[in-house]
Amino acid sequence: MTHTRSKHSRLMIAVLPDESSAFEAYRLLQCHGISPEHLALVGKGYSSPDSVGLFNPTRTTWRYAKRGMFWVGAFSMVMGMTLHVIFNLQLPNLDWHQTLLTITSTAGIIGIAVGGTIGTLYGWFVKSSLSISCRNCLDRGQYLLMLEGSETLTRRGREILDSYTVKPY
Repeated sequence: MTHTRSKHSRLMIAVLPDESSAFEAYRLLQCHGISPEHLALVGKGYSSPDSVGLFNPTRTTWRYAKRGMFWVGAFSMVMGMTLHVIFNLQLPNLDWHQTLLTITSTAGIIGIAVGGTIGTLYGWFVKSSLSISCRNCLDRGQYLLMLEGSETLTRRGREILDSYTVKPY
């Protein structure tokens, strides 16, 4: 199973309660003609979550927080400079360049804080939600059977496994 899915590739995840039912479901899919290259069994003694693309949610969240801090912070600094120039803002007892530096740095700090917050929320709730759910299942001792392929293949796999799944995603 690949780390990155193509635009037209679909992913089906079946949560199974124990190792024997997970292996039985894996063999059942193989008996129905689904190639092992489309399958991955994740859990104790099998593939790790990282090897199938279920990356650590904390690492993913931090990556998006850093991106948000950089881009929103940079945009805020540019906006601070622009507003200073357009409106000719002036702070008491400071020259124009000191005012520019103060406004730009303050806008940048505020932008970094806002960007970090937005990036963290986006990374945690949007980009890491599936990984968090899957890792919680693995922490409870359950197994994941992942099937990656076309929509037809994943639909067929879902139909085959209907009687075996505990919690489909």
